[in-house]
Amino acid sequence: MVDRMLASAIPAKASGMSVARNNHAPFPPAPSLPVAFAQVVRAMPDKLAIIHGEMRLSYGELDRLADVTARALIDRGTQRGDRVGLHMDRSAAAIVAMLAILKVGAVYVPLDPAAPDQRLAAQATAAGIGILALAEGAAAPAWFTGSLVIVDVASVGTAPLIALPNLHPLELAYVIYTSGSTNEAKGVCIPHRAILDLVTGASYCGFQPDDVVYHGMSIAFDGSTFEIWGALLTGGTLVVAPPRISGKEIGDLVAAHGVTVLLLSTGVFNALGGEALSRLHSVRVLLAGGDVMSPAAASQFLRCGGLALVNGYGPTEVTTFSHCHVMTAEVPGDTAIPIGTPIPGTAAYVLDDDGLAAALGAEGELFIAGTGLAQGYLGNPALTAERFLPDPFATDGSRMYRTGDLVRQAADGRLDYLGRIDTQVKIRGFRVELGEIETCLRAVDALADACVIHLKQAAGTQSLHAFAVKRGDAGPVDEASLLQHLRGSLPGYMVPRDVAFLDALPLTINGKVDRRALAEHIDARGKGAPGAAAPSAGATDALAQALLDGMRRLLDQPQIQASDNFFDIGGDSLSAMRFCAAVSEQHGIDVPLVTVFEVDSLEELFSRVRALKHIDHESAASA
Repeated sequence: MVDRMLASAIPAKASGMSVARNNHAPFPPAPSLPVAFAQVVRAMPDKLAIIHGEMRLSYGELDRLADVTARALIDRGTQRGDRVGLHMDRSAAAIVAMLAILKVGAVYVPLDPAAPDQRLAAQATAAGIGILALAEGAAAPAWFTGSLVIVDVASVGTAPLIALPNLHPLELAYVIYTSGSTNEAKGVCIPHRAILDLVTGASYCGFQPDDVVYHGMSIAFDGSTFEIWGALLTGGTLVVAPPRISGKEIGDLVAAHGVTVLLLSTGVFNALGGEALSRLHSVRVLLAGGDVMSPAAASQFLRCGGLALVNGYGPTEVTTFSHCHVMTAEVPGDTAIPIGTPIPGTAAYVLDDDGLAAALGAEGELFIAGTGLAQGYLGNPALTAERFLPDPFATDGSRMYRTGDLVRQAADGRLDYLGRIDTQVKIRGFRVELGEIETCLRAVDALADACVIHLKQAAGTQSLHAFAVKRGDAGPVDEASLLQHLRGSLPGYMVPRDVAFLDALPLTINGKVDRRALAEHIDARGKGAPGAAAPSAGATDALAQALLDGMRRLLDQPQIQASDNFFDIGGDSLSAMRFCAAVSEQHGIDVPLVTVFEVDSLEELFSRVRALKHIDHESAASA
């Protein structure tokens, strides 16, 4: 058993202690995920494990399916420690593949099928992936030339039992990729112990065998770790959400299956309206993480009968959550919601520029230590050494992770999040290095320089904006071609809303790019002042006009027209969800989220909404 002693002697520069710790939770009896899962299977083989659409899998069936896939992996030469790619959306098949990979002692590497091929190919190469798992019926990606394992969940079948390897708790369970400033995504290496401690130490949630856990995160996002293993290692039932699910559809799924544990990205939680929140009455605990939580949304959920709301914080490098703040009553609307206190097994240090504990109430950088830490970045020892530092407050040679986040600690130990100290931002809950986008732009021969800034609008939306400087001898290059280049290299949430060309990037007095001046440039170049809406071309009736006005407020762009494409003007899946929620609350029309993705223009979208309104009226008249 590997453990660490949490040091009690912490140097502080003031009488107020600003280092918060929780006692390390007892190490679970199982040393690895497959052993822990096997214990659940033996105890309750007939218990319902997964609901995915019409599919129902018991723990015994899930275990046998994983054995069949594990045998296929072994037949293709998979060995202990190998990294196996998962090219899948969230699904029962993806979970079967995860279990199978772990059963043979290998490491799963989730790859988001929606990401550009170039990016996925680079990740697969960096991870040394020779075998890729695909769901039955899925096409093999053109960029992959290795072996394929097809995961079929339609028939349980039989396979020889897999002898589980005697894995050490610090052996890797998965590698997950996050944005990196050098245009090379970073592979974060997570060991079995980190996941086991996340689940068994979840005192802020307390998973139980009768829990029904919502699975709405992409498997390429570390929030899925909490959902999947929180359910399957405690005997709960995991409900897999369909793609592009709206706020209303989340409520439908929660109600249909009696979901008791619900994790949402903070952006989605903030976007849910009162009606959607009021439908979550079966939820025992709702957790949100990835961004700054709205006090108004928090109070609204608790007023609607929500039992417990958790504001969760944690970089990917510390396995989903390191801090949680639990709320059971309304919160003041004029103060930020804390990110809370460390979860069991976690140590938190708030340090000043000299590496000493900052005084209570003083700003400092957050460093995290404990059993949830990743082992580092795959194949990148230099970056690992830069971010994973020796823990000066420990006596066992362990490390701490430098988050780059600024926080402030209150007298009761809770931390308030103040922002980033670098150019890393959160977009729709995903961590984004602005430097990665800039590096991608600078790779264009026609550009001499580039800068990307992140703006938060008054309406609560966020957007990325790029600025580019052409080389003197540059060939033809325009905004459309640059955005097309970015879409081919980066996931959609990292592609800026627009690209503006400048003769030179503005500089501060110290010679750094003046990002404030660039932000002012965006205001000046023509989105218009709030309320200065352009003529409503294409708004053919009162409903269309109201929808267009609402869209302008939603995206904070008074100049958009009904002929515009939603995604070309900066729309994304989160703002699409907000639009559907607003239409439901303001006009009583339920718009499926997928509708926003199916149309070419706002005018067509508004026509679809109008048609849905007529259907609703006809249904009401015939009732």
